[in-house]
Amino acid sequence: MATAMMRALAAHDERPELLGAVTLAELPLSEDRLAPLKDPGVRAWVMKNKIAPGAYEFMIARTRFFDELAKHGLDERLPQLVVLGAGYDSRAYRFRNLAGATHIFELDALPTQQRKREVLQRAGVPFPPHLQFVPIDFEADDIEQVLMGAGFDREARALFLWEGVSYYLSLEAVNRMLAAVCSAAAPGTSIAFDYASVSAEALDEEGIQKLCGIMKSDHAAEPTKFGIPAGKLEPFLAKRGYEVVEKLGQREMETRYLTLADGTIAGKVPALFSLVHARTVA
Repeated sequence: MATAMMRALAAHDERPELLGAVTLAELPLSEDRLAPLKDPGVRAWVMKNKIAPGAYEFMIARTRFFDELAKHGLDERLPQLVVLGAGYDSRAYRFRNLAGATHIFELDALPTQQRKREVLQRAGVPFPPHLQFVPIDFEADDIEQVLMGAGFDREARALFLWEGVSYYLSLEAVNRMLAAVCSAAAPGTSIAFDYASVSAEALDEEGIQKLCGIMKSDHAAEPTKFGIPAGKLEPFLAKRGYEVVEKLGQREMETRYLTLADGTIAGKVPALFSLVHARTVA
């Protein structure tokens, strides 16, 4: 819900270089969450007082990163797209005209999936013809078994989008996910995810302590558990059968996604956050 709220705020951002084109973000929001979107003054107050420093900027960059990968895959007629921990992700619906014959799997907790389907159906949003909702408990279920039971084709290439999930899983659960993708995937399959790039400098950065505090207070039922030490991404993934296609840290995200027409940067992404697109190694 917090992610949907920030995407909805971004859809009202008056700076055209940012994420103003995102649609459907408002659908899952309650009336009390929708109200601030209609008043510029209230929106500004929410941005200043209710959103952790850098969280909005990171959300813009992260959404754009995953959007680009999804659109590229669909443009290239990718056989399978798997959205892990889909939440209120709207890519299957926003990019419906690109989906073609791509088989799209959305994996998430059953209660979230049920509400999402109700919200979309109530709004009259059409479902892509090859979309499948797959309930899962990432901490307890056998991920590969769940995928195969849903009709995932291990002979066909796939892109896995794993957005906003890794922070809340144990190392064991992260390892199981990466191993399952490797085991189930055809050559050329890749996975994209965001993660905490942990270092003393990142944790000491101004605003990080406030950000961590807000995450703990607002999401007490989902404590953060996982991160990768800064500078250790490549060996971490290589040990698990992957090679890095692209990685983006703080500066790369700001330059690519937050640069305005006048050359200034719209905001600062916390150094704690990073993005990666990695490919399985045969």
